[in-house]
Amino acid sequence: MNKIIAIERAILASFFYDFTVFEDNVSLLFDSDFFESSHQEFYRTLQKLNELDLPFDEVFVVKNANKELLKEEDIVNILSANAIIHVEHYIKVLKESSKKRKLENLSLEIKKFVADENLESDFIITNINQYLENIENTHKSLYEHDASELIEKIRFEMTNKEIEKKVKFHTGLDALDKLLGGIDDGELIIIAARPSMGKTSLISNISIETLEKGYGVLIESLEMDATKVMKRLIATKSEEELQDLRNGILQNVENFNNSLEFLSSKNLIIEDESYITLYQLQTKIKRVLRKNKTIKNIFIDHTGKIKLSGKTREDIEIGYITNTLKKIAREHNIRIFLLQQLNRTVESRDNKRPILSDLKNSGNIEEDADIVLGLYRESYYKSKEGNNLESDLEEAEIIILKNRNGRLGTAKVWFEKKTSSFRNKTLIDKNNIIEFD
Repeated sequence: MNKIIAIERAILASFFYDFTVFEDNVSLLFDSDFFESSHQEFYRTLQKLNELDLPFDEVFVVKNANKELLKEEDIVNILSANAIIHVEHYIKVLKESSKKRKLENLSLEIKKFVADENLESDFIITNINQYLENIENTHKSLYEHDASELIEKIRFEMTNKEIEKKVKFHTGLDALDKLLGGIDDGELIIIAARPSMGKTSLISNISIETLEKGYGVLIESLEMDATKVMKRLIATKSEEELQDLRNGILQNVENFNNSLEFLSSKNLIIEDESYITLYQLQTKIKRVLRKNKTIKNIFIDHTGKIKLSGKTREDIEIGYITNTLKKIAREHNIRIFLLQQLNRTVESRDNKRPILSDLKNSGNIEEDADIVLGLYRESYYKSKEGNNLESDLEEAEIIILKNRNGRLGTAKVWFEKKTSSFRNKTLIDKNNIIEFD
């Protein structure tokens, strides 16, 4: 145990004396990973100083720490430890020790569960699985994949292209762009819909358009793994059928190879760590932005996969998420697209087109968002009711529910089922754009 305590002190000293080391590794560690309670409090204090934009200084540590948990001699012991160069190796040792410690605690809990005659076996198994899932979710290495890592699976390599542009961004969907008039830097855009409406498909479209314009893209996929996200991007760009790509089938080899060449030449990063805290998310985003100056659009899929602390009402905590993301967008002069589920109440209405009040905890989201887009496909609901079969090309509506600096309305586009992508209608006229107050 003395070895672990020494490792903990070395890691904390490295964090304290080099903020870059802290920023690069903070998303890997939870305070509970540290064995010593004083080390846990020191780590929490560093996180607090970072949130408050205060320097890592002994005076600020003392001022902001819980003095009952972190005493003066504890601080001296930590700061007297030697900072280390390859801190990531020590973090792996600490994470492994933490994981085993939590498994040991689980074994004790299992004995208590089994001894309780009032608990059914299914209940015990469910709780054990949840406990194991929580351990796994808090002990993953950094889930960041740049394009080259994914391309090894899909046969292409990554290069970076540094391009800096400062213009209004257009999504590439003409009817939508005509209504929006472009999206400014520093904006938070909410894409809201019920499941299977095409939220992830829309960010694939906009990601491809972003890369084509020379901007870098960061996708925080909190639900889908990175390889699946990349295959969606390839399908959107190449117009290959998504299911064929999943099965290793190609219809047009030239289009496929061209899409690989295109994606391999762009500054594209996909992170697929699931169920992370807001603090982890914002730290990861800031770290990526510090290293990748061309990134202008960030896509987060989705709000429901960001772990809430449970210390206050859910609507307040979700409001804190959107407020934080809005601040990051403004601070770094970028655009953040956040996917959001709609309430189930929409399913009980005859008209299932989304409205603002369908947003979960809509008050907070409405306040922070610059633009809110709702997605609707009538054919999806008709096919569910058995009235007709979904065709490969069907009409979809992108409804502008909020636009802080522009018009509201509905943009009609095609949804191409085989590629799971949105496509422009050939002619953009008054029949494809519905404007309303």
